Amino acid sequence: MKERICGRRNMPKQILKPFFEVDVHLEGDTCTLKPTLDEVQSAINRAASHVLKSTKNVQNWNQKDQPEEDREPFYDWIAKDKEIVKVILLLTGSI
Repeated sequence: MKERICGRRNMPKQILKPFFEVDVHLEGDTCTLKPTLDEVQSAINRAASHVLKSTKNVQNWNQKDQPEEDREPFYDWIAKDKEIVKVILLLTGSI
């Protein structure tokens, strides 16, 4: 997913399936999208939020010998990683 979002221009051309399908309705001078861009962006934001929240109950394997109360959740490690934070910011502000 990271390569699709932050891909390099010199990468070989591939046929990629879209993340979302949007219908375009043309009526006279009016063009409408269904779902709207706001709805698509909201779905992206919710997905990113749910993926992040799911890591709060996951712990790194290298902590298995530590007492449960001393283990750091995977979420804390992710939140400190600058590359991951950068991709999340790109996703949540993508449209």
